Amino acid sequence: MQLQIDLSSGRPIYQQIIDQIKRDIALGRLKEGEKLSTVRELAVQLATNPNTIGKAYRQLEQDNIIVTRPGAGAFVAAIDTNLNMSVRKRLICDDLERVIVESIHMKIDKETLTRWFNERIGKFKFSIGKDKP
Repeated sequence: MQLQIDLSSGRPIYQQIIDQIKRDIALGRLKEGEKLSTVRELAVQLATNPNTIGKAYRQLEQDNIIVTRPGAGAFVAAIDTNLNMSVRKRLICDDLERVIVESIHMKIDKETLTRWFNERIGKFKFSIGKDKP
């Protein structure tokens, strides 16, 4: 697992870790059941405090993205396809709103933002139509 931290991003380090692990899962770089780096290993790799890594892992576990097994480590969880659609919608819409607000502050028009979104969504493989909002 190769993560990178951008200290100039303004985004908290633990959130950057969460984002990158979620992205790696979405892109298929991390598979269900795959073991993640230990807190200590990742702290050394990223030259950051182990508590920061622990905070990211706790949040990922709370969101059912990873599971931790005492003495064994942290693993990519099976995606719960029964996750309530309203919960999924809230999580995704919160992130979309953050991006929209950033876009407004950067004076990016709606058409450009939509085009960029469509370009990025084309990079990912997922099935559409299984769940309706």
